[in-house]
Amino acid sequence: MAAKTLTNESSDAETSTVTNASKGEWFIIQTYSSQEYKVKRSLEQRIAAFKLQDQIYEILIPEEDIIEVKNNKKVESTKKMYPGYIFVRMNFNDEVWYMMKRIPGLSKFMGNQDTPLPVKDDEMLKVLRQVGVKVQKYQIDFEIGDMVKIIAGPFRGYTGPVKELNAEKGKLKSMLLIFGRETPVEIDFDQVEKATK
Repeated sequence: MAAKTLTNESSDAETSTVTNASKGEWFIIQTYSSQEYKVKRSLEQRIAAFKLQDQIYEILIPEEDIIEVKNNKKVESTKKMYPGYIFVRMNFNDEVWYMMKRIPGLSKFMGNQDTPLPVKDDEMLKVLRQVGVKVQKYQIDFEIGDMVKIIAGPFRGYTGPVKELNAEKGKLKSMLLIFGRETPVEIDFDQVEKATK
């Protein structure tokens, strides 16, 4: 069966323009203290100067809005979720690495000593969901009525039929047999796989 593509394009994070969400891989860059925005601006300037738009696609500084109550007044502020880190979606190669290593404030790529390692898809999906950025395309190979096996979360190991698909939330609904009773549950796309017959 051909994979279905479900799309959603909402974003509340501090991020650069998305050109094509299906290109590149996500990498994590460590910066010096409080240098995240400076590194992001420098990187954007170099992308334009060296015409690297076809190599570096997106720069993300995950943030969340915090509401505090002080003296009976609501105070809203924005907080970096991963202080000292920037997420970059790109095609990694020697040219890009050489350019990025020379950006002031950039400490290192996360990975082993010689080669940066891309972030695993399921880990990056969690980060994007935390900041309100949905994966631009959900590649799923199941549809309503198909049996799925839950591979993560509190219902791990259970199997049930797909009852609903929600692309906007990246979730599906299924009916699971729990303690002898059918129970409706909502599960993230990345927590299930198609059940083998």
